[in-house]
Amino acid sequence: MQTNNWIWQNREWPEFTFDANELLPKLGTAFQLIGKLEAVSQSISKEERTAAQQCILTDDAIETAAIEGEILQRSSVRSSVRKRLGLPVEKEDWDAHADGLIAVLFDARSPAPAPLTKKKLFSWHAGLFPTGYSGLKRIHVGEYRGKEEMQIVSGTLGKEVVHYVAPPYDRLAEEMNLFLIWANTKSTYHPLIKAGIAHLWFIMIHPFDDGNGRLGRAITDYIMSSHYPSLMQILSFSKHFSLDRKGYYATLEAAGKHSLDITNWLSWFLQTTISAMREAEWVIDRVVMKAQFWQVHQNTSLNQRQQKVINRLLDAGEKFEGGMTTRKYAGMTKCSKVTASRDLADLVHKKILQKTASGGRSTSYEIRT
Repeated sequence: MQTNNWIWQNREWPEFTFDANELLPKLGTAFQLIGKLEAVSQSISKEERTAAQQCILTDDAIETAAIEGEILQRSSVRSSVRKRLGLPVEKEDWDAHADGLIAVLFDARSPAPAPLTKKKLFSWHAGLFPTGYSGLKRIHVGEYRGKEEMQIVSGTLGKEVVHYVAPPYDRLAEEMNLFLIWANTKSTYHPLIKAGIAHLWFIMIHPFDDGNGRLGRAITDYIMSSHYPSLMQILSFSKHFSLDRKGYYATLEAAGKHSLDITNWLSWFLQTTISAMREAEWVIDRVVMKAQFWQVHQNTSLNQRQQKVINRLLDAGEKFEGGMTTRKYAGMTKCSKVTASRDLADLVHKKILQKTASGGRSTSYEIRT
């Protein structure tokens, strides 16, 4: 006989509660950042916004897959993102799983999203599993999971740890109908609170054989896009969920226990959202700086190796550790160290690069400011 260990077994489910006073400081910070990012998004050019979207959505797709242990090739993801944005693709590198995931993310972030329905969720799920398999296992695709008990388990055979047991199959239709009605009903909650509740609620139902995490994060995007369409073109939740994957899973697991008080989960969600918005600020700054740089140097004669390295430095900014060295240059451009040294000297002469202030055995360079 199953004991009442899980949140959905609470008699008041799904009447979630939380301490609004505890969440207010983080919600206030997030609200300020939303206003700032929306203003910035409206002030940059269409080209700059598209460049930021490409960077952020590529990271978002890679990280939402990585959280679940699926590794996607960056080149395949970038190719699918560029095609969706109407940008030229230099080298076709198509992958069905990457393309399906990108289709889901773009639909979830639509500026004028259609209602969230069972049909939409089924189409998203089918996009995630184009072959009908998860790894080597055939799964129910484009439909709810089967009658087997859904457990979240870790550990080796004989030493399994059950982290969560989802509602049984015979409750799925009712649970999802209730969730979808709520998701499509105008709420008195701030959109961030609604997005956080929706994410947790969907994960707790766990309606599919696989892909629940990716779909839960897509639903978060969907809820936010309904209220902040321009913001969601330049914001990645998944990357920051991935950066604190251990905290993400631990907070979800704790929230899945019997209590309906989800304050801790919403606090973690808001803090992660704040981190994501600060990252978006940084990305936009890099995109604008890059556009300004090439505007200044549009007539400067540079070879393809030099252009590649400069773009890498501009994209990474201060996150490019150790500066550019002859060895790094040669490795990135597949040229000899002699050619790398000559190219770097030319970039210094053209006042594009300068030596870094840091010492060391190897001379390193950075973009001249």
